[in-house]
Amino acid sequence: MTYKKSNITIEGSSALMEYLVKNSPNSVGPKKDGPFEFESKVVRKTFKNFKFRGDFQSIEFKKVKFKKCEFEGIWGFFCIFQDCEFEECSFRNSRLSHLELDWNTVHFYKCQFRNVELDEGAIFNLTFKDCDLNNCSLIGLIPSENVRFYNCTIESSLFQSMQHYENDEEVNRDDDFIDILFYDCIVEGTNFHRMNFRNGRFVDSILYKTSFMDCVLESESFIITKELKYQSYSSMDFQTILQSKDVESKILSYYFNIKNKTNLKEIISSMTTQKNFFTVFISYSFKDSEFAKKINNGLNNKGIRTFMWEKDASGGKPLDEIMTSGIGAHDKLLFIASENSIKSKACQFELTTARKKQEASWDNVFFPITIDNYLFNVKKSQIRPIELANEYWENIEEIKRVNALDFTTFVSEDYSEADFDLKLNKIIDGLQTT
Repeated sequence: MTYKKSNITIEGSSALMEYLVKNSPNSVGPKKDGPFEFESKVVRKTFKNFKFRGDFQSIEFKKVKFKKCEFEGIWGFFCIFQDCEFEECSFRNSRLSHLELDWNTVHFYKCQFRNVELDEGAIFNLTFKDCDLNNCSLIGLIPSENVRFYNCTIESSLFQSMQHYENDEEVNRDDDFIDILFYDCIVEGTNFHRMNFRNGRFVDSILYKTSFMDCVLESESFIITKELKYQSYSSMDFQTILQSKDVESKILSYYFNIKNKTNLKEIISSMTTQKNFFTVFISYSFKDSEFAKKINNGLNNKGIRTFMWEKDASGGKPLDEIMTSGIGAHDKLLFIASENSIKSKACQFELTTARKKQEASWDNVFFPITIDNYLFNVKKSQIRPIELANEYWENIEEIKRVNALDFTTFVSEDYSEADFDLKLNKIIDGLQTT
């Protein structure tokens, strides 16, 4: 696939709007009404042989077409596409994050993607046809509905946490409005992590050295109607086997080289146990870090996977990016409520991010515990800065809707370890998934 060299280079959303105001003012739309206000909006515009790079933040594209365009080094934060088309475009070394208000009805035809990440948001009615994806990631896109790949080559990529179903939740299969579909695709060296394929399909697709980790599969997830050109060879971990419905022998043999499924679940159950705890992001003030460490250690000792800032935050990344990705990758936000944490700007950012995740998933995300009474005594009129009072108060009200365990007696030096363990077990009980 070759591309004509771009004629015009646009660096960032400000440069784009300047160009449009000067050359195509009718394509500059009004700001979108609603809870999220975009700084810029582009409507009913066709871009051909353009090169885009740099920051495109808080911008919405609606009914826009891109033909033979290049996207290089894009950082798209709140960059939204609605009813847009991309034809013979290339995307390289880019990340599009916080797809608030969702991407809806976006079509990619004969496009190339290299080192591209989509994360944190919702996607509906996306179509990839005759596209190549290499080293790409689609992470934390909840919900993802009607996402289709036709005749695509996907290599060294990651699909993680894209649909949201509880393991025991009834899922109605819908051929017309499927969650995610791979049709006539070659998928190589790719990892599917925490994906539920009860309403997803691989149809006449080749899966080579591809892995399924902590996924849910069933026989109808795989459909073969013809002789495929290349052999498939993939793997799945124990948790996927335990969580999946009975997969037919021919599917296990063809895709996973498992020749005999006799008592497969029974054998694996005797070797391991199915995951039965939610994962946890711990939100706390650094002033309460000693108590937070004690909670974190207690959860880890029970096999519960956690994210604690002082232990798990990586260097060299923006702070808000680390917080957002950490909350997106974990099931629950365990908030250590205190005067320190409620007054913390960072903690309030984490609460707002978790609240948005909860609104998107319709699942309870919050698990508060208290180490003083400030959560119940603070008044909205006390909140500072005043311009953030509404946001912070919504966070506080959301936390108060959940039964918070009282740990106030365990912040002093003199307390019973046995009593602490008993109260900690209540957290552990609340984090069980089954």
